Amino acid sequence: MKTYLLTAALIFAATPSFACTAEDLTAKATEISRKMQELAARDPQKAAAVSGKMTAAQTGAATNLNGACKVYDDMLAELQ
Repeated sequence: MKTYLLTAALIFAATPSFACTAEDLTAKATEISRKMQELAARDPQKAAAVSGKMTAAQTGAATNLNGACKVYDDMLAELQ
């Protein structure tokens, strides 16, 4: 039974449908862009500060999709 549960857990964890896709990344980038435009209209100084943080985060981001999605998720949280 343990082997069955372990196998099921590994299959579930390795399922690519739960991985970040290029479409996910594009949607996140679009959302970030929209939120940055709203922030720039409300508070240009804060938008400049957040933009600097985002540039630094993107520069240090992993080159794989999951790493990039993590950076974008962090950025979206910053903009909330």
